[in-house]
Amino acid sequence: MNGAQGIIFDMDGLMIDSERIINRAVVRAGREMGLSGIEEVSLRTIGTSSLRTREIYSSVYGDFDFDRLMDLKHRYIDEIIGDRGFPPKEGIREMLEYVTEKGYITAVGSSTREWAVKEFLGKIDVLKYFDIFVCGDMGLRSKPFPDIFLACAEKMDVSPGECFVLEDSPNGIRAAYAAGMKPVMIPDMIAPDEDIIPMLYALKGSLTEAMELF
Repeated sequence: MNGAQGIIFDMDGLMIDSERIINRAVVRAGREMGLSGIEEVSLRTIGTSSLRTREIYSSVYGDFDFDRLMDLKHRYIDEIIGDRGFPPKEGIREMLEYVTEKGYITAVGSSTREWAVKEFLGKIDVLKYFDIFVCGDMGLRSKPFPDIFLACAEKMDVSPGECFVLEDSPNGIRAAYAAGMKPVMIPDMIAPDEDIIPMLYALKGSLTEAMELF
C-alpha cells in the first residue's frame, strides 16, 4: 500500500438528491398495486442493490410482480426528473474539488448499477473527479456487506483503515464499519439509531460540514 488516504463516496442520497424521489415513486407504485406497508418496506431497501431490493420485497410480499413495481417506479421517476437527472446535493462539487486538490484518492462505491452511476454523476458534472467505480452490478455482495468498499480500497491501493467512507444510509455505514474503514454519515432520509451511532467515525449534517474532516 502507498500510505495515501482515500475517500469513498456513495451516490444516492449522498452526491445526488435521489432517495426522496425514488421513495416517492416506489410508494406511489406500491399503492397502485395494493401493497400494504410499502412506505416502510421501501425505506429498508435504501442503500442496497437491485438484487437485494428484490429479495427484501419478496420476503414481505411473496410471489408478486416485482418487475411491474420497478417499471412503475421508473415511469414515475421519469415524470419527476425528465432528462435532467437527479439534482446534486449541496456542497458536493466543492467537496470533491477540495479533497482532490489536497491529494486524497477518490472512488465511488455504490449499490446502483454502473451505467446509472456514470449517467447521473455525469449530469451533475462530477465524473471528472473519479477514476474508480465499484457498483452494484459488478458481482459483489451488496451493502451492508463490505465487499464494495473493500474492492474500492484495493483499486485505490489504500489500506481499509486509511479510507474514509461518506454515506447517508445505515446499510452503507454498516458496510463501511465491517470493512474496517472510517464511516462518516451525512443522513438523508434515515437518521442514525443507537445501533449505528457507535459505528461512526463522524456524524455531519451536510457535505459542507464534512469538509472540516479533511
